[in-house]
Amino acid sequence: MVDIPLVLHGASGVPYDAVQSAIEKGICKVNIATELKIPFSNAIKEYFNENPKASDPRQYLVPAKKAMYDVVVEKIKMCKSENKAYNCNYNL
Repeated sequence: MVDIPLVLHGASGVPYDAVQSAIEKGICKVNIATELKIPFSNAIKEYFNENPKASDPRQYLVPAKKAMYDVVVEKIKMCKSENKAYNCNYNL
């Protein structure tokens, strides 16, 4: 009913079906941050608990990026956006 793209802000915690319904009704962009930040920071905390003397971000960011990546994959599927990116290959 509008001529501009609609964005769903703050979709972290919004049920899977509700996001899909919003997309079906015209939402063009879904913003998710909290559901990405939490696993990222938890992985860093876990890394430092296991490696208290660590200081190299090249080491502790690896599990953090992997944790975030796993959530991103699920959110891409939730938005029915699999295989829509130009280059989906990302090396962790």
